[in-house]
Amino acid sequence: MNKVVKFRKWQHTIVISIIVLIIMPVNLIFQHGLSDLLYAGQVEGVKSALDSSKSRRKLVPVKITCLQIINEDYEGLKLSYPGNVLVDAVKKEIYLVDSGNNRILIYASDFYPLSSINKTYGIDSPVGLAIDSEGYLFIAQSRGKGNKKGRISVLNPSLGWKKDISFEGFEGADNFAPNDIAISNKGHIYVTGNSYRGVVVMNKEGIFSHLLTPVDRFGKSSEEKATIRDVEIDNQGNIYLLSEDMGRIYVYDSQERYMFKFGEKGGSSGKLSRPRGIAVDGGRKRIYVIDYMRHTANAYSDDGQFLFEFGGKGWGKGWFNYPTDIAVDTLGNVLVVDTFNNRVQVLKIQETPSVEKIKNLQPRVTIVKKVPEAKVSEHKIPEHKVLKPEIPEYYLLTSNMNLREESNTESNIIKLLRKGEKFQILDKHKQDKSNQWYFIKTGSGLTGWFCGIYNGKARFKRISEL
Repeated sequence: MNKVVKFRKWQHTIVISIIVLIIMPVNLIFQHGLSDLLYAGQVEGVKSALDSSKSRRKLVPVKITCLQIINEDYEGLKLSYPGNVLVDAVKKEIYLVDSGNNRILIYASDFYPLSSINKTYGIDSPVGLAIDSEGYLFIAQSRGKGNKKGRISVLNPSLGWKKDISFEGFEGADNFAPNDIAISNKGHIYVTGNSYRGVVVMNKEGIFSHLLTPVDRFGKSSEEKATIRDVEIDNQGNIYLLSEDMGRIYVYDSQERYMFKFGEKGGSSGKLSRPRGIAVDGGRKRIYVIDYMRHTANAYSDDGQFLFEFGGKGWGKGWFNYPTDIAVDTLGNVLVVDTFNNRVQVLKIQETPSVEKIKNLQPRVTIVKKVPEAKVSEHKIPEHKVLKPEIPEYYLLTSNMNLREESNTESNIIKLLRKGEKFQILDKHKQDKSNQWYFIKTGSGLTGWFCGIYNGKARFKRISEL
């Protein structure tokens, strides 16, 4: 009897194994996709320091398209383990550290290779890049054959050598190995180092000023100074410090006052295993963090709420192999340094409307008023005293604005309205003392919301006032 039971259990195990083998490839096909379009959605929320008691879950479905693969220079020489990428917002050029070839490559905004910065310019071991407000290029260089210490080489806007900045005046300066650089609007230089606790801050001349060092704890361990891998500064001057060890991002304002932190250490979706690069998309109010070990990128809102992730280990378009850095160009495209695939991928990320929003696109805050129509009295009036019909007032935008489905920045964008566009106001909703939303009808007949008064300043004018 026992033999019969064992035989049946053995048969049952074989059947289950066969079913699993049949189903697995099907699951992988749906998971990995068969085209260049990848779809990502939020899997798990992340607690923000702004609201430590609650974790907000927000589904953000997106469509991701690979626009370009950058994998060679202007002579056809292939990239070798690229490590860092920078977008010059003024010239709209892309600077890429080609670590395996010990050089920096420059590409045009359309990703066409332009030139190379190498030993001829005194550059032999580049690791990080930054450009100041005057167009000077700051290049962090690690220790090499010709230089036993790390340094920052500065090139003028014409890429002519200006000077080298050495590290001195702080603990560990002699062995400091730089990783990356960011420069504030005031010209202060922020430098991260390999396994260094905090960020080294220098003045415009490259003289050490102070250290900016977050203090945090990992799990239940005691508090300690966090090591910082990457640093980024946004258009408002806010400073973002990325800790690979803690799996967190610390945010400071332009005066270096601590604001909040976000991110969670871990190896599952929505968490950070070994984050190494960060980028801020000010236009979309989004923060991207690249995860070296999980081969993915996480997207967060500007207050640190996890939105979605994309990528995964692979070799096709949209998949990464130990990525190390990320950046956003002037058009909002995301550039991922796909290091072990020896390339940079240029990705276009578009939010897709959820099922709920497709079913109901009505504004959720207020009831829309009807457009004023011409009114004429029903009583007979002498011809010389006939009332003129009321003509609706028209306004013009004084800056580019997004027309949205609802009166909030999280709703879908209907269209980008250009400066000078004519419209009527149908309704309005006061968000707070400084911001007010308007429901409008454009000259082409589109209706939607836009933030007409932002931070106390009106973004439109009545035509009669012009």
